[in-house]
Amino acid sequence: MSSTKGFLWSVISFISAAIYGSIPTYLIVTYWQFINAITWEGQPIYTLTLFILFCWFVTLILTAIYLVAGIRAIVQRKNEDLGIPRGVKWFGAISSGIIIVFMIVWYLLFNEIAFFSMVPP
Repeated sequence: MSSTKGFLWSVISFISAAIYGSIPTYLIVTYWQFINAITWEGQPIYTLTLFILFCWFVTLILTAIYLVAGIRAIVQRKNEDLGIPRGVKWFGAISSGIIIVFMIVWYLLFNEIAFFSMVPP
């Protein structure tokens, strides 16, 4: 059972890594010109751009954490403890579940893929 548990946690970790890597990267690439065009009294708001970049780097770090956690779950699948902290496992499982449910509901309501159908104004 523990080897199956390791593979299941690795799948959850890889799904979390895909979510935290793809959605913010897509939004940054899509909205980059729009973010840089925002001005306040004629002056560009560089602080907003830096904050958006900071948030993107944080999601890339989360992506790396979940990729390593997925590999670690596979490598240590025969141990009693998978070596993945409980907070990492459950945050990935719950947040991925919420995002997947949101995307399914969005698709059922609007017949569009959430996040990826967004375009800048």
